[in-house]
Amino acid sequence: MWKKMSTPLILVVMLCLSLLAGCGSPYKSSTLLPRDLFQAKSRNAVNSSSLSWQAQQTLRLMFLERDYHSDPSAVIAQLVDSVQKEPTPELRMTLAELSILHAQKRRPSEPQKVAIYYMIAAQQAYEYLLSDARTLYSSPLTPSFRFMADIYNLALAELIMLRAGRPDRWDPQEVDFHGVRYQYQVVRQGPGAWDPTWFDYLYNAYEIRVSGFANEYITRGLGAPLVGIVEKPRQNPHFGRFFPLNHACYPVTAVLLFDPVTGTDPPTRDIRLVFYDALQKESIQIQNHTIPLEADFTTPLGLQLRKTNPFRVGIGHLLKSDVELKNAGIYLLEPYNPDKIPVVMVHGLMSSPATWAGMFNDLRGDPVLRKRYQFWFFMYPTGLPIGYSTHLLRQQLNAVRAYLDPNAENPNFNRMVLIGHSMGGLLSRGMVQSPGSAFWDMYFDKPIEQVDLEPDKKELLRELMFFEPLPYVKRVIFIATPHRGSPMADAWYTKILSGMVGLPSFVSDTFSDLAGSSAVKQTAISNVTKKSPTSLTLLSPSSNYIKMTNLVPLRSDIPCHSIIGTRIRTAKGEGTSDGIVPYASSHLDVAQSEVLVPSNHGAHEHPLAIAEVKRILFEHLKAEQ
Repeated sequence: MWKKMSTPLILVVMLCLSLLAGCGSPYKSSTLLPRDLFQAKSRNAVNSSSLSWQAQQTLRLMFLERDYHSDPSAVIAQLVDSVQKEPTPELRMTLAELSILHAQKRRPSEPQKVAIYYMIAAQQAYEYLLSDARTLYSSPLTPSFRFMADIYNLALAELIMLRAGRPDRWDPQEVDFHGVRYQYQVVRQGPGAWDPTWFDYLYNAYEIRVSGFANEYITRGLGAPLVGIVEKPRQNPHFGRFFPLNHACYPVTAVLLFDPVTGTDPPTRDIRLVFYDALQKESIQIQNHTIPLEADFTTPLGLQLRKTNPFRVGIGHLLKSDVELKNAGIYLLEPYNPDKIPVVMVHGLMSSPATWAGMFNDLRGDPVLRKRYQFWFFMYPTGLPIGYSTHLLRQQLNAVRAYLDPNAENPNFNRMVLIGHSMGGLLSRGMVQSPGSAFWDMYFDKPIEQVDLEPDKKELLRELMFFEPLPYVKRVIFIATPHRGSPMADAWYTKILSGMVGLPSFVSDTFSDLAGSSAVKQTAISNVTKKSPTSLTLLSPSSNYIKMTNLVPLRSDIPCHSIIGTRIRTAKGEGTSDGIVPYASSHLDVAQSEVLVPSNHGAHEHPLAIAEVKRILFEHLKAEQ
């Protein structure tokens, strides 16, 4: 057909077709999954390397889109002038987002030159959120509030990290920018505030991802979530005794406060940087508004445990009990707070405080429990004779009481709760028993004064055999506790392992010196003078220690609770077992509550057990009201 048409006619036809094509609609539509649309619409400078559609649209409406791509710093400067003349929310949002994205892109090549852009982003977000009667709570359906809080938090975290490596990082400074003199200082004291010089390092929690926990606990609000690290807290005068030996990690929230601009020449604006203890401070007052603080409670715990091998530590605590004895004691993971009730967690055989990580993370993650309780941990070499470990726990609790509450008058300290797992439950049991002379009479037929021993060894026996309940312990939670022993203690492999346990020489020597003592009952000689009277052998259901500790009643006015593992989900008590401790051994008739969870011996890690501990702690709060 085209061959029959003349050239002029062909040109006319083609012209008509092109005109028709030009008249076609430029508007199109297509279908896509809603999640894809939400992802595209929510892309911004915080979660990607591109601007949000709102910021791009603002640039187009201001005829700045092309200029931004060619010279972003000039456009940011122009927006700063525009905001100073007309501080609309839209301009503040756009300026904040452009500034943080520009800083992120330039940081790898010019890390020391981008601080001003992070400061601009934080300032504009701060002004947006607090420029009038609005607060972070007032418009929960306005996405821009959360977005601007994210910009503020991220910009501040990055700004702190830029300064963290500088020797003058916490010194006062002055910066002139666009005709305003900014005077910067760090607030080093105040209610719930940290002095940042106490920390050896500060890490940005936004840059760390921890694993191993079932749950993560983060509160949303204003402020940069950080992790403050102290390398040797026991040697640090601000922490000291009862803190970990090597390193401790704390949840910190930093807030940058912008005071109003003064009318001086040049105009001046004070900037105050405050580092808050996230465990003490949940919110702050800014311009008569109550503002919740952002905080990350799980990341510091993950960093605390990042180099911990639970099995290696546990086996070391068992076999090297003589070496590890020097590290026994109560450990705090936060500064003592007299307004909080102590909860002391006592681990079991061949274990360490790391075994409580999951439960501790969940308990501290609850805002009410975090506000009302402080969690402490007792660490001890688990190969020691059970009675000696019980003595150590009592000794350490009394020591921490004398150190932190010397006048014994703090009502919260006097409401202490103990949580013991496995053999740790037996140690906790000893804190609420009054045996009188029962333990002594079980082994000896003469008064202690007539026992022929060196004074220090006799004193050790006295402390092991005669004791009273601790008056400040007001509740005990037993988890998978072998009150009547475990059959596994009689297994051949357990006896071999018991022979490999290293005991402190003064413990072994004391038992050896008793071998020829006429004060020891003939029926008890084998128990008192065994070569290795370790926890493994004493956990036998037939051991005199297990038999006697069950005959000594618990204080009737102290509520106790049992959480027992049963490997079979439908098991209902008698005849069941967690694989190591039978139900018949864990059960207590006097327990105020008993909960069975479908678990092996590690019942303290089961979600149902953690939920039960939460319930009990809430009950404990109500009991004294």
